[in-house]
Amino acid sequence: MYERIKQQMMDTLPLVRTLGIRIDDIGNGTSKVSMPDDPKLHNHLGTPHAGALFTLAETASGAAMAGGFADLILGLRPVAKESRIQYHKVAHGATRAEGRVPGDLAALKAELKQQGKVAFPVEVDIFDAVGTLAAQVQVDWYLSEKRS
Repeated sequence: MYERIKQQMMDTLPLVRTLGIRIDDIGNGTSKVSMPDDPKLHNHLGTPHAGALFTLAETASGAAMAGGFADLILGLRPVAKESRIQYHKVAHGATRAEGRVPGDLAALKAELKQQGKVAFPVEVDIFDAVGTLAAQVQVDWYLSEKRS
């Protein structure tokens, strides 16, 4: 199922493809995503642009969210509701992001089943080519049942 989610995300997110972002791994509420070092994605300092880093993190958050709800995701309407990013260090070279749903997935699924909707955060760490923590991001996701 995780491979199907990865393929679906890559097929339906053209900006992700444009930036060269790759979804490397999706697990039960986790993800690993990477972006190459490409001069087209650099800022005026010659390092990865903040917008590209944010897109990397948002992709990782969506992959972790989808992985956590893999058994239900095809019947859901996911929306990123709010996000916050905190930059720690300048990133150098290729970057990677690791996403995770910090809550109790069983409790979140129970709330979804009971209420027909659920909101929760996904946390993401962004690392550069040498493993330096460059930024941390939180994306708040809202899931509801697909409308007919």
